[in-house]
Amino acid sequence: MSNPRYEVFPISVPVSDEDVTNYSRLRLLGLKTNPEAFGSTFAGESTNTRETWRARIDTKERFTVIARLVTEDGSTKDARKEWVGTASVLTPEMARSASHVLVGMWVHPEHRRKGLGKRLIEVGIEWVRARTEGMTVERRQLMLEVHRGNDAAKALYGDLGFVELKDFECHDAGRIPLFVVAN
Repeated sequence: MSNPRYEVFPISVPVSDEDVTNYSRLRLLGLKTNPEAFGSTFAGESTNTRETWRARIDTKERFTVIARLVTEDGSTKDARKEWVGTASVLTPEMARSASHVLVGMWVHPEHRRKGLGKRLIEVGIEWVRARTEGMTVERRQLMLEVHRGNDAAKALYGDLGFVELKDFECHDAGRIPLFVVAN
């Protein structure tokens, strides 16, 4: 069996019905598989309506990136149902913050350590860079919170230039804040 190939792409706005379905499935799987990695819960989100899911990703204030498996013949038609990773960047306006905020970062356990997390985040950083060119450093910052015990994620973020924000406390004491400037 050959090594799997992946495609990383942003969800287009307006979103398709298929993208709403695939996103909600992936998000719920992430919440169920790694509840410690999220600020919300499976119980809280499993009752979301289709319109709630649509409203979450069908906005220019949220940039959502997806990783999906590419089939053996190079097509993504069937693999489209097998999204394996996601990350979203909230604009400062949506996050009610001075900076952009990375949220919902998750890669399915069977597809980890293949560079997908890095690729998802790089696309998010590039989006921040493109939309904030010429703006203040604060506006070009991308912040996130990571679980203190998640050493693999902390290493990944460190490799991408994220550093700990020492003068900021997360609401959850089990998390630490990190940031990078999208230059």
